[in-house]
Amino acid sequence: MAFTPSNNRAHPANAGLGLKLTPSNSPYYRASGTRSPSKAARASYEAELSLKHIIGTTTNSTSGFDCLPTLRCFSYTAGAAAVVVKLDDKLQVTQRFFRARPTATPVNPTISSFPPSTPPNISLESRSRAFASLKDAGVGGSPLVTASPLGDWGDSPSTKTWTARERIKAATCVSFSPDGRYLAVGETGYNPRVLIFSMAKDASSDIPLAILTEHTFGIKCVAFSPDSRYLASLGCMNDGFLYIWAINTKNGSVRLHSSNKCTSNVRHIAWMGRSLVSVGTRHVKVWRVEDLGTISPSKQKLFDSLVQTTSPNLTAPRTLPGRNCLLGVLVEAIFTCIARISDDKAIVCSEKGDICLLDDSDGAQRLNKVAHTGFGINCVAVDPDCKHAWVGGKNGSIRYATLRYPKLNPMLKSYRAIILRDIMSPKTPPGSPSRSGSPLPSAGRKPAHLVAIAGIAGHILTVDSSHSIKVLNLETTGGVLAPKSKAQELPAHRDAVMGVKLLPQPNSFDATFFTWSVGGAVLFWKLDGTSMGEMGIELDQLLTNDEEVPNELKVVQASQRADFFVSGDKYGVLRIIDSVTRKSTFDVKAHGGEVMDIAIQQNEDMTLAASCARDRTVQLFRKVENTWSLSQTMDDHTSSISRLLFLDKGEKLLSCSSDRTIIIRDFASKEFRGEKVVAYLPIRTLTLKAAPVHMTTASDQPGTLVVSTIDRHISTFDLASGRSVQVFRASDLESNDAVVMDALVMGKERTTSNKSRVLAGVSTTDKSIRVYDHIGGCLIDREWGHTEGVSDVALLETESESDTSTTLISTGSDGTIMIWDFAPKTLQQDSPEPAEVLVEQSPVKEVTAMKTPLRRVLSRSELAEFQRPSESEGPTPVSTPAGNRSPPRVLRKKTSKYSLAQSPKLGIPPVPNLPNSAISPTPTQPELPRRKNSSRDCSSSPPSPKSNPPQRRPSFDARSRTKSASNVNELSGLNMASEQLCKSLRAYRKKLGASYDTLKAENVREIERELGLTAKALGEKAVRTKGINEGVLTKLLDQYSERLVEMIDEKIARRAAKKASSDKPIELSQDRKERSLDSVGEG
Repeated sequence: MAFTPSNNRAHPANAGLGLKLTPSNSPYYRASGTRSPSKAARASYEAELSLKHIIGTTTNSTSGFDCLPTLRCFSYTAGAAAVVVKLDDKLQVTQRFFRARPTATPVNPTISSFPPSTPPNISLESRSRAFASLKDAGVGGSPLVTASPLGDWGDSPSTKTWTARERIKAATCVSFSPDGRYLAVGETGYNPRVLIFSMAKDASSDIPLAILTEHTFGIKCVAFSPDSRYLASLGCMNDGFLYIWAINTKNGSVRLHSSNKCTSNVRHIAWMGRSLVSVGTRHVKVWRVEDLGTISPSKQKLFDSLVQTTSPNLTAPRTLPGRNCLLGVLVEAIFTCIARISDDKAIVCSEKGDICLLDDSDGAQRLNKVAHTGFGINCVAVDPDCKHAWVGGKNGSIRYATLRYPKLNPMLKSYRAIILRDIMSPKTPPGSPSRSGSPLPSAGRKPAHLVAIAGIAGHILTVDSSHSIKVLNLETTGGVLAPKSKAQELPAHRDAVMGVKLLPQPNSFDATFFTWSVGGAVLFWKLDGTSMGEMGIELDQLLTNDEEVPNELKVVQASQRADFFVSGDKYGVLRIIDSVTRKSTFDVKAHGGEVMDIAIQQNEDMTLAASCARDRTVQLFRKVENTWSLSQTMDDHTSSISRLLFLDKGEKLLSCSSDRTIIIRDFASKEFRGEKVVAYLPIRTLTLKAAPVHMTTASDQPGTLVVSTIDRHISTFDLASGRSVQVFRASDLESNDAVVMDALVMGKERTTSNKSRVLAGVSTTDKSIRVYDHIGGCLIDREWGHTEGVSDVALLETESESDTSTTLISTGSDGTIMIWDFAPKTLQQDSPEPAEVLVEQSPVKEVTAMKTPLRRVLSRSELAEFQRPSESEGPTPVSTPAGNRSPPRVLRKKTSKYSLAQSPKLGIPPVPNLPNSAISPTPTQPELPRRKNSSRDCSSSPPSPKSNPPQRRPSFDARSRTKSASNVNELSGLNMASEQLCKSLRAYRKKLGASYDTLKAENVREIERELGLTAKALGEKAVRTKGINEGVLTKLLDQYSERLVEMIDEKIARRAAKKASSDKPIELSQDRKERSLDSVGEG
C-alpha cells in the first residue's frame, strides 16, 4: 500500500499517455482514450449511498446472536453489519442497522497503554513519515490520540488510501450491554475492530462511540459485564489475546483495563458476576477481573514505573489472572456454550450433550455434570427470572430444564440443580419444513442445527444453520413450557443468493423484485423487505458418487408480462415455470454445461427465449400455440458465452463470450411448408482487447452498449456503427486500484434534473457496490456490506415531478440481500473551472515532442493501388513462367583488409568439369558484366581443379538436377497460390452476396479483365504441362467467368432499381433470406 501524493506535480508527465497507439487498420475499435476517474473530472454528484434494509443473516455461532429481554430486542450479524430487531406486542419487527466504514472516526478517542499486537509495517511507517511533513505544514491530521502506531494517518479519512483487504470486514459477534445503552460488534478481517455503538434513538448508526484495534486476524467473542462497566473481547486462536476494557458510562469512552494470553480454542465466553468464564476444547477457565483497589501496592508501583517511561499520561494495564477448572471425566469434552444463572453459578454444555453446573460460590470453581440430553448441544439460554433454561443443538432438537437452588447431596457429594424435561423425543419424526407450517424440519429432509437460542416476551427465538430466524410460541403442558407453533419467521434465503431482477408493474405477486438462491428457492419482495411469496424450482441431482458436483440454480428470468419464468441450472437444464400454477410446463436439456444467462423477448405475435452456457452455444426457443420448441442453435463463439441481450423488440440478439468477441445478430423469418420459421443471422462482430464479463444497455437508449471487461475497464459502444464511444478504468478516487465489474446496470436519462444517467455495478474483486457517472466515467460513490462474493445488482428509478429516487438492490453469496438508497446532490460551483481560466489567458506553447506521433499506415488494398497499372497502358502482359527465370545472384562475402588473421576456409566440395555451354547464360537473359577481381577487395581464389586428383564423373548432369529442383519448387508454389486464390474467390463471392454496398463501374471492368487474363494464362499453362484436357478446362473457366459476371451485373441492376424507386434502407431480399435459412438448416 503505497503513499498517494496529493500534489499533481508528483505524478510523471506521461502518466496519462499510452505506450503504443493503435493504427488505423487495427482490428480493434479505436476509442477516445482510457480515462481514470479523478476529483477534477468528477460529475455533478455527491456521494450518497446509504444502507436502508438488510434481508438475511450470516450468524453461524452463539457469539453472533444476543438478546435483551428487558427491551424486547435481539441482535444478529448480517454481512459487515449488525442488525438490531425490536418486537412490539403484535410481534411486528422494526430494524436498525449498525455499520462503520473503514475510514470512520469514533466519537471518543481510544487510549491504549501499549502498541497493538500487529507487527509494524515498514511501508506504513515510511508513509507516515512522509505524511508528517504535510502535518507540519498544517495539512490534514487529527487531534485525536489512537492506539495505532500510525494514528495520525489513520485519523484522516480523506487522505488515507484503503486497499481491498482493509475494506472487507465481516461482523462475527455482537453483545448488548445489560442497561441497553451500548452495542458491541466484533469484526474479522485485516486489522479487525471492536465497534461500540450507542443505542440511543438519535445516535448515529454509522459513527461508533469507540473503535478498538488491539486484535489481529479477528474477534471471536465480545461480552458486557452485568453492571455494563466492562467489555471483554476475545481474539481468535491465531490472535491469542483476551482484553478487558473499562467503559465510562457517562460518555462511552473506553480504555484498556487488563489483558492476558488465551491460546486455547475457545467457543464462547460469558460473565458470572465479576468473573469471566471461557469455554472451549478441553477448556473451562475463570478469569478474575480486579478493581483498582484490589491490586497490591507493589504491583501498582511496578506498573506505574513502567508506564511513566513510555507514556506518562496513561494508566497501566493489568495482567488478567485466570485459573482452569478441573474437568475430571470430562477432560476430552468440547464445551460449546455457557449461560449465567447467578453471580456465582452458570450452566456449561458440551458437544456430546453433557449439561454441567459451574459453581464458584466459595471460589473453588467446581464443575459437575448434572444431565445428558442425548444430542450435541450448540446453544443454551436462561430466562430473565433464572427459573427455566432451554438447550438446542443437533437436528433442531430443543430441551427444557427447570432450575432450582442447589442442595448438596451427601450421598453423591455433588450438586443436582437442574431437572431436565423433554420437549420432544429424539425418536419422534419432526414436522413439516414449509415456511408457513411447523418450524421443525421433516423426517425426509436433513434438518438444520440450532446455533443460537433465546427467550423473549414469552417466546423463544431460534437461529439455525440454514440462517433462518424464527419466533416460536410457548405453551405450558403438564408444567412444561413447550413450543406450540411458529409465530413468525424473518423472511430470508437459507443459502447463497445468486441474483436479483426487477418485476414489471403491475404483477400478480404485488412485488417489486425477486431473488433466487442456489437451492432453487425464488422469493418475491417489496422495497421495505416484506416477503410477498415464494416459488420452488426443481433441481435434478446426479450424485452417484462423492465426486459428483451438486446441481445449483444459476439463472432465473421473468417475462415482460411476468406470466412465466425461465430458469437454468448447473447441469444445463432449462425449465419454463408458469407464474399462476408455479409448476414447470417445459423441461429440456438445452446445454452440456452450466447455463450462464437467459434472455426473453415477448411480443404480441411472438414469444422467444434464448439461453447461453459454457458449452459455447446459444439456444433459441419459440413458443407456438402454448408449445415450446427449439428454433435454432448458434455456435459462432469459440469460448464460454456469458451474456445475452434482445434489442429493438427482438430485431437484434447480442451475445458476448470469453473469446473477446460480441456478435450482433439480425432477425430473419420465412414461410416453410406453411409454417413461419425464425432465425438470427450474424451481421457484425465486435472484437475487444479483453474478454467481456458483463454487458448492458439502457431501456430508453438501446443503441448504446456498455461492456465490462476483465482488464478492469468499462467500454461504451455505438451499435449502429460498431465503434467504441468511450473507455474508462473502473478505479477509485483515492488510489489507482481498479476492479472488475461483474454485473452492470444502466439508469435512465434524468428529465427532471440536469444530472446525467448513472451506471451501477458490483465487483467481487473487493466486494463493493459502485455507482459511476456514465458520461464522465468518474466514481460517484462505493459501499461495502457483503462479506463474500457479490453476485448481482438491480437498479430501480422512480421519477417524480421534482426529482428521481434511485434504489439499488445487491445480493451476495453470504445469503444476504441489501437495499441501498442513492440520493445524489448537485454540487454548487462557486468558481469557474481552472481549464476555462487557462483558455482566457495567454496560450501556452505546446512542445512538439509531447505530441502524439503522426501516423498514416496504408492497408494492403491501398498499397496494391501503387503496383496495379492504369487502363491507359493497355492490358497487362502475361508474365514469364517462374521456371525460365535464372537463379538469384549470389554475392560472396568480402573479408576486411584490416584483419590480421586469415579467415577460415570452408570445405567446398570440388566441382566437376563442365563444358562452357553448360554455364553460359540463357538466351532470354543477357550476361551480366563481371567485376574485376582485386587483391584488396576479394579473397583468394579457390584451388584449381587441375591440381586435385581426378574425380569420378557423376551419373547425372548438374543441369538436370537444377532444372528438376526448380520444377518442383515451381509446382509447389503454383499449387499453394492456386489454393489461396480459390479461398479468396470464395470469400469474395460470399461477401458479394451479403454486402449492401454498391460496386463502381471501373472496379467491375478491372475484375473482368483480371479474370480473363488469369483464364488465358491458366490455359497456356495447362497446354504446356498437358496435365489437363484443354477443352474441359476452357469450358469450366468460361462458365465460371460468365456466372460471376452475371452475378455482378444483377447486383448492380438491383441496387440501381431500388435506389431509384425509394430512399428507404435496403432490406434483406426474400430469396436471399431463403438461401441463408436453408444453409443454416443444413448446417
